Amino acid sequence: MLSFKSLLPWWLKIIVKIVLSRLPLDYHHWNKINLFRHGDIDELWLPGKKFLLHLNSVFPEKPPDGFICLELGPGDLVASGIIAKSMGATKTYLVDVGQYATEDLDYYRRFCLELERHDMSAPDLSQVASFAELLDCCNIEYLTDGIDSLRMLPASSIDFIWSHSVLEHIRRKDFTDMVGELHRIMKVTGKMSHNADLKDHLGGALNNLRFSNRLWESEFMVKSGFYTNRLQHQNILRFFRDGGFEIVDDAVGRWEKMPTPRNSMDVMFQNMPEKELCIRSFHVAFTPKSFSKD
Repeated sequence: MLSFKSLLPWWLKIIVKIVLSRLPLDYHHWNKINLFRHGDIDELWLPGKKFLLHLNSVFPEKPPDGFICLELGPGDLVASGIIAKSMGATKTYLVDVGQYATEDLDYYRRFCLELERHDMSAPDLSQVASFAELLDCCNIEYLTDGIDSLRMLPASSIDFIWSHSVLEHIRRKDFTDMVGELHRIMKVTGKMSHNADLKDHLGGALNNLRFSNRLWESEFMVKSGFYTNRLQHQNILRFFRDGGFEIVDDAVGRWEKMPTPRNSMDVMFQNMPEKELCIRSFHVAFTPKSFSKD
C-alpha cells in the first residue's frame, strides 16, 4: 500500500520538511510518526542483516579474535553493538551526530531472541535495567558528537569500520576530516565496508542536483531534514584514496537512464558523465594503504 508520504512530489516534500523541521519538537517525536527517521526500527532482523553483510564482505571467514569495531551513523538503534558482541567483539564504538537511538530495552531483548533464531549466541539482557547498563553489558560506547567523537578515539585501535547509507549524509565540508580520522584510528590490518545511497532521499531520483552549491550547502538547507552531500561515486572514492586508503572491492547499482533531466540540474553537475550520474548506490571496501602511518 502506498503511503501518503510516497505520493508527495519531491518539491512538496522539501517544503513540508522545511516547515516541520522548524517546529520545537525533538527527533524522537518525529520518529514516532515516521518522519526524519535514521533507520528502520520495524524490521527486527534488519540490523543483523546489515552488520553481517558488511562484516562478511571484508572478513569472509571470520573477524580477528577479540576484534574492535566501529559503526558510523547507527541511527535509531545500537543493535549492531549487540550482534558484534555475539560475534566476538571486545568493544564496539557507535558514532553519530546526535542521540537518536531508542532506549527501549524490550526492543533489544526481542533482537536478542532474533539472534538466537538465527543460531547465534546473544548476550543475556535479563538483568539489564537501563540503557546505560545495556551499553555496559555489550561493551558498547555510544558517541554522539560526530567527527569530534572520532577524534577522542585512540590511534590504530579499530579492526573493522562500517556504515550503511551514511556516507551521503556527511557534510561535504567535513568529508576530508572524517576520512582522516578513520585512517588515524584504523589498525594497519583493519578493514572497512560502506554502502552509500546516492538517490536524492526526496523522490528516489536526482532532484537534489537541481540546486546551486551555495544554496544546498547553506545551514538553512542542511538543517531541514533532507540533506545529502551530493558527492558522486568517484568523488567519494577519491576522498578515501587521498586519505590513505586503497579499494579492495567496489560494486555499483545503476539506473538504466538518468531519472532526472540533465538540463534541470545545476551547472556544476550538467557536464558530469552520464555513466557516473546513473550510479544510484554502491558498496565499497577499503584497507589502509601499505605504508607506515605517521
